Amino acid sequence: MRIGILELLIILFLVSVTMIGCSGAVSSNKIMPNDKSLSNECTSGIAPAPISLQNLYINSMPEKYSYDNLLADIKTLQKGNANKLKCVKLCDTADGRGVYDIILGNPNGNKQILIFGAMHAREYITTQIVMRQLCDAIDVLNGVDKTSSYRGISKKYLLENVTIHFIPMNNPDGVSISQFGLSGIRNTDLRKKVSAMYSGDYAQWKANAVGVDLNRNFDADWQDFCGSRYPAPERYKGAYPGSEPETAALIELTERYHIQRAISYHTCGALIYWYYKQQGDVLADSQRFAQRISAETGYPLDNDYTAVDAAGYKDWAVYQMGVPAITIETGAENGRSIINPVPISRFNDILERNKNVVYATALDLL
Repeated sequence: MRIGILELLIILFLVSVTMIGCSGAVSSNKIMPNDKSLSNECTSGIAPAPISLQNLYINSMPEKYSYDNLLADIKTLQKGNANKLKCVKLCDTADGRGVYDIILGNPNGNKQILIFGAMHAREYITTQIVMRQLCDAIDVLNGVDKTSSYRGISKKYLLENVTIHFIPMNNPDGVSISQFGLSGIRNTDLRKKVSAMYSGDYAQWKANAVGVDLNRNFDADWQDFCGSRYPAPERYKGAYPGSEPETAALIELTERYHIQRAISYHTCGALIYWYYKQQGDVLADSQRFAQRISAETGYPLDNDYTAVDAAGYKDWAVYQMGVPAITIETGAENGRSIINPVPISRFNDILERNKNVVYATALDLL
């Protein structure tokens, strides 16, 4: 049978129509590298792929999750979740790095939570804890699991009624020293000062790059704390409370946003510090909050503040600001030995204990 030109054109047109997807673009079986969110279904309202399937450094569970890894992951998360996240650079450090506040929720909300990690440099595994909590919260808001709930309450509802400030790495200079030694310092003069300050195992470094222990730099019996008299890898309290940009940033954020619950992650242990001379309603709220987080994580409470050094963030928050705040010590779960830096082989146990801390904290404010 002979086909005329007109009939041939019609056939070609019909064939091309069958290749058009419902989005109006020619369909293809080729999946672009690292793009896990592509779908063969042409329906609206499909939830994005879980962040755990996306191309992020945090998903590879590196032994040393570095400052550069963190910056790359923040950038990626912002691209896909610009309507949910606001990233604010709080300060510049002595070695030219930034401390970042990733705000989930309405910055002007009336129920504000602060969660931060890596105040002590060698405790950098806490950066990964905070980042994984952030990623899970984003998944919840994106509807990845529409049935997810906590204590019978929708996780999405909990998140939509609070504002959470995630600061994964409060001490990026110190972390870089602990992870990479002197080569982790960019500035030549600063590198010389660090070298003159200490010649031991840099993996054990806790302070920032100018030798101030950030968790001894808050106005909570600061004047009575006696540690190192000079800049050192740990226990030097600084020239005055809040002398360091990293601590001044936390102070300013806590005051500006009227933080109502705060969590500071540390290693190495398996317990929660919550008490520092608070009284009245602050004492009652602090105890209830600490008990809630203890029940969630399985970490016991410790209220003997004299057993540890003073002038920490938690001490200042409860004592000076009246903010229920806790320090969660992780890394020695299930009777494991105390070691810093905590090896990444322990991370899954830590995360299992802490995966719902965000939702427990939110519930405490409802």
